[in-house]
Amino acid sequence: MNGMIGIGMPQENPHWEIKSVAKSLDIVDYIQEQDGATINDLTSSINLSKSTAYKHLKTLSERGYLTKEGDEYHIGVRFFHKGEYARTRKVGHRLAAQAVQDLAEKTDEEVDFLVGNNGKMIVIYESYHPDNPYGDDLTHPVEVREFAGAYYHMNTIAAGKATLASLSRDRVEEIIDQWGLPSLTEQTITNRSELYEELEHIRDQGFACQDEEYAKGLRSVAKVVHGADGNPLGAISVSGPIYRLQGEKFEEDLPNALIETVDELEEMIEKRRKEEIGSESLES
Repeated sequence: MNGMIGIGMPQENPHWEIKSVAKSLDIVDYIQEQDGATINDLTSSINLSKSTAYKHLKTLSERGYLTKEGDEYHIGVRFFHKGEYARTRKVGHRLAAQAVQDLAEKTDEEVDFLVGNNGKMIVIYESYHPDNPYGDDLTHPVEVREFAGAYYHMNTIAAGKATLASLSRDRVEEIIDQWGLPSLTEQTITNRSELYEELEHIRDQGFACQDEEYAKGLRSVAKVVHGADGNPLGAISVSGPIYRLQGEKFEEDLPNALIETVDELEEMIEKRRKEEIGSESLES
């Protein structure tokens, strides 16, 4: 397990989908997931003729989204430019980067900022204490470590459950219908009724916990960050191995530090909004 799920397709293709665009995106996803692919790989794995595959590959390559190395095609660096723009477009996201770093230094654990994207969660900022990289701990190994750009099903991680708890029931139903409730461990919540009970508990206590639901030996706590408009902007998550995250540290210390960080971040976001409004008033 590498800590990242395939971006993948919804369970059903919507009727409004433009098939040629969808096919190009399927090709990009496949090439990334396989760490490179030839035309023959694509024609045998995706329902494409060799001539059609070539046209897609040529178009994407000419625009910088793919690069050819020998017979293989790989993801091009133009995606980096697009990704960095998407990551930093919102002021709240940029402010979250520093909050993530500060909380990692305070807790000595990995801290991530994740945002919802088409019914899944994606890490856009991460920071971890260099002395405590849980994925590299050979004495108490954990199978995965989150990293920027990784996608996760919402029901499997604390940040995802915290985000679901902030959404309407109709939206939660849409996400479940789209992606299902996949199981990664014996602890993963895969039943709708149990999930709704968990979401109600999260609303009551103000943060979410993940206890070996994503990977054996891994625990996390997470809390949603709201933007200036009151809507969910993303979620901050603190993660670590179960042998470190237990007792008072897991139940009180980390949640308290997380809540304090999120409160401060939301205050900064609101302050920045007021500054921008004041600046616009002066200009007019």
